Amino acid sequence: MMEFDKLTIFYNRRTGTIKEMCTGEQTMDWFGSERKDYEQIFDYVVVDYDAYVMQNPNQFEIKDGQVKLKQEAVPSKYL
Repeated sequence: MMEFDKLTIFYNRRTGTIKEMCTGEQTMDWFGSERKDYEQIFDYVVVDYDAYVMQNPNQFEIKDGQVKLKQEAVPSKYL
């Protein structure tokens, strides 16, 4: 089993919605020749690897450069 130290998360600048993730430290060069296009809409953060975030990206968003649990991720009846 491979171990990873870092996780790169690409997200929508306006909404904070996670669009893509990859293990390790990456830059916008991840998008190759489309980099300039993606830079218009997306940004990225590099964080410590978290398997739960990697497996459940729809439960998280990026706010102020940090990975945050979405409020609607846990239905209120379970809180």
